[in-house]
Amino acid sequence: MRRSLGFIAIAAAAAALPAFAANAPTADKPTPKVGDVFEYAKRFVAIDCPRWEVKAVGQDGYDILQCGDNTAYIDAGSGTLTRIVANNKRLFEFKPHSPTISFPIELGKKWEGKYDGYRGDQDASWKSDVSCEVKAFETVKVPAGEFEAYRVVCADNWEATPFRGTIESTFWYAPKIGTVVKNVNAADSAFDYELAGYHAK
Repeated sequence: MRRSLGFIAIAAAAAALPAFAANAPTADKPTPKVGDVFEYAKRFVAIDCPRWEVKAVGQDGYDILQCGDNTAYIDAGSGTLTRIVANNKRLFEFKPHSPTISFPIELGKKWEGKYDGYRGDQDASWKSDVSCEVKAFETVKVPAGEFEAYRVVCADNWEATPFRGTIESTFWYAPKIGTVVKNVNAADSAFDYELAGYHAK
């Protein structure tokens, strides 16, 4: 049941023992299907809406998910988040897309990427240079259950003149279901989320 939601992942802290490298399968970009549902404990990417359903796949280059009035656009090529809107109002935007996931995922992989960000509730724009590394393959427990997952640590070096800084984040990606199951943001707990349930078509 490899499904999608290969989104923006922004940090976490897990309690688990690392698996041996030989037990770690390479995680290819998941293939979403219309009707797939992912439920989160309260929120997803700082949006207080828990149930997200895949509404379209590959539409104008995006996989589209809906939760109430909130619509998330996932870049179909990379499997990463580009924007979330509600009633045609931008809530979050990442141009060209969030670089926090890079498929295929495997132990020891490193990558970098740049993006321009926007957060609607603060009317804030910034530029970022992100670097990530796959640190371990381990068991993580979330409300949806226990999953074998890759632990990925990212450093987001952001700049919004005249301010700048670095935010470290970690996320766990579970190949079995093709999604991030846990995120924790070191700077802002509003971005923390955990998978509470899922249903794949």
